[in-house]
Amino acid sequence: MKHFRNLIFTFLLLTVFFPFTSFCNDDIKLVPIGKVVYIYSFLKHPVVDTVLSDCAKTLKCEDVILSIDCEEKGKAKSLKDMQNIMKLEKTKISANILRNGKNKTLLMNSDELRLYQLSSFSAGLGTITAIDKDGNFIGLSHELSAVKNNIDFEKIKIYEADFIQQKKSSEDDVGFLVGNSVGNFLGEITKVNNFGVKGYCSNFKYNPNQALSIAKPKLGKAYILCTDPVTSELNLHEIEITKVEDELSTIKIIDDSLIKFRGGIVKGMSGSPIIQNNKIIGGVRSTKISNPKEGHITNIDSMLGITLK
Repeated sequence: MKHFRNLIFTFLLLTVFFPFTSFCNDDIKLVPIGKVVYIYSFLKHPVVDTVLSDCAKTLKCEDVILSIDCEEKGKAKSLKDMQNIMKLEKTKISANILRNGKNKTLLMNSDELRLYQLSSFSAGLGTITAIDKDGNFIGLSHELSAVKNNIDFEKIKIYEADFIQQKKSSEDDVGFLVGNSVGNFLGEITKVNNFGVKGYCSNFKYNPNQALSIAKPKLGKAYILCTDPVTSELNLHEIEITKVEDELSTIKIIDDSLIKFRGGIVKGMSGSPIIQNNKIIGGVRSTKISNPKEGHITNIDSMLGITLK
């Protein structure tokens, strides 16, 4: 879906993944995952998914529909009730929406309402960064835009994805990963914030021999753990950390295969773990639109909501 496929530029949390706020770098051991998963977000409020006609001028894609008032049908809050209003002809309605975080009340009629495809869920690909011994995971490395715009969500489930392909990035045209859900339920996302998502994987078996410590990024060579562009198998791909800041760091893709087949970074790679000196230092966050061989990562302490000493 359109609003979900933009997740790499943008994928609200008061509690943290771990019960403390300050750690030595060796206190936490996580298993890096790098697995691309299919994500289904069941939204609390319907959202405008597609505008079906140029005649539809009132609503925009990604508008959140809080309610629709109609004298004949009353106030509709569910997708089904809104669709019942669509069945009316030439009936005046008012839509209470949320657009870019601001409430608006817009007047229109039922005929125009039929020109919008509304949806109560969003779906797309993302990457799990790492998981702890209890099956708690972090991923995506940025806010989940569909949830952010929707205030809240009912539930977000993740499923196994099949063979991963890609549309290659080029200047001013960011590509994306392609894959389908194969139906195997993996777990749920329970928390969403500006630095990624957190959740629980129900069938993960912890292997202490695969667990790595965490650390702040440093300038120099590092690696992305992500699916290979050809084989779809997990491999390490060389990058360079070119700038380190408190929450985010800047990277440059060095690996030939990522450049040749993906043009650098593509949508769906968000959350791919970054390994440096055999430690997890963050996850892929975004790409530079004008040069997809460059981008940003979210530092691991920002993803976890902790302070590293």
